[in-house]
Amino acid sequence: MKKRVGMNKKLIEIISVIIILCGAAAGLWYNYQHAAEQPKTPSTNVSESAKFKSEYPRVAANNGFVYASDKEVLDIFNNGSGVVFLGFPQCPWCQHLSEHVDRAARAEGVDKIYYLNIRDARASNNEVYQKLVKKLEPYLDKDDNGKPRIFVPDVSIVKNGNIIGRYKEESTGDDNITPDKYWTSERIERTSSQLRGFMRQLKG
Repeated sequence: MKKRVGMNKKLIEIISVIIILCGAAAGLWYNYQHAAEQPKTPSTNVSESAKFKSEYPRVAANNGFVYASDKEVLDIFNNGSGVVFLGFPQCPWCQHLSEHVDRAARAEGVDKIYYLNIRDARASNNEVYQKLVKKLEPYLDKDDNGKPRIFVPDVSIVKNGNIIGRYKEESTGDDNITPDKYWTSERIERTSSQLRGFMRQLKG
């Protein structure tokens, strides 16, 4: 009698284990099926380099552009150091220059180019734009009303709050020249040499 009771007990234990395993397997299968049915959402963890390249396709995939805040850019002009690029994607001149700034920075080992889209700030003449104009005023051309204006692209190389270099577009005498015609191989070489020289000072 004791033997039979012991056997029944073992049988119950075995059946219990089988039931538990079956339940676990069913749960895993349900979770797998449920996950497979969920719509796959794209990753939001896109690198800043990739994001910038999506807006400025001419730059390298491993470009050093970072999206800076208004405060970060103003802090650089006040007492910081770095390469500051002001512009916006809709500007074809910005598109072309971004490539040359990117190439110069990578050649000189400058790992960050601080980018700020100023399109809306300039259009609304907001406080941030006014502060930027005040910082850059000695270098700015004037608009039709005689007021200093940040024409883009605008690139400054800043060291300890001092502007040590500025990108300056060469005069062509042709107000209707396009970026494609402007950027000859000679101009690209001169611009690259100039930017790299400023960037060396930044690192020195």
